[in-house]
Amino acid sequence: MFICMTAMICLGLLIKYILLPGKERWIVYGDNVDLYFLGLDRHEWGTIHLIIGFVLLGLLILHIILHWKTILALYSKLIKNKSARIIITVGLIVVFVLLATFPFFITPDIQELERNQKHNVSLQGNFEKQQINSEHQTYDLNNGSVKKHHHSKASIEVKGYMKLCEVASKYNVPCSYLKKNLGIPQSTSDDQKLGWLRKKYDFKMSKVELIIEKYKK
Repeated sequence: MFICMTAMICLGLLIKYILLPGKERWIVYGDNVDLYFLGLDRHEWGTIHLIIGFVLLGLLILHIILHWKTILALYSKLIKNKSARIIITVGLIVVFVLLATFPFFITPDIQELERNQKHNVSLQGNFEKQQINSEHQTYDLNNGSVKKHHHSKASIEVKGYMKLCEVASKYNVPCSYLKKNLGIPQSTSDDQKLGWLRKKYDFKMSKVELIIEKYKK
């Protein structure tokens, strides 16, 4: 249980301060780069964090079962009134159930962001924020040169955590077409994430968006 709790703290700090979310990546790195540790991004480490949490919960339940008689004895000494013990026990069970099921009953607030929204970056030692141009660089598929490309609100958007097959399905583009234009071997699994593929085959997400846009046209 101690090892699990320490691992959860460690991963929480890793996700919070090292594998930064999108807005903070713009501030620190000046671009929306993908960050990895041991080949995993913040979402994958978040999944591991959740799994360790379930393991800790299982160990806690096992701990209670193995020490049940001791717990009852201490509980009886701490709260001598039987009615009070029952009320407090019921209350604790209700609180546990509410906390455990609460995430499944909430609906997040959805706010649509403009793709041309300006990002804040730090240009001075005291991290004063300034607005930067929202133009993104994309690649010309014919000669590989860099050109400026303005994104509209309804434009194509791909992220490093998305799988190749997810991108193909979302924009109705064959995986083979994406692989061919990105220089990825056709034998590569369609379940590979774009962030990993980008790191290995040296392309930018803006190039993927341009390839999809060209295919649709």
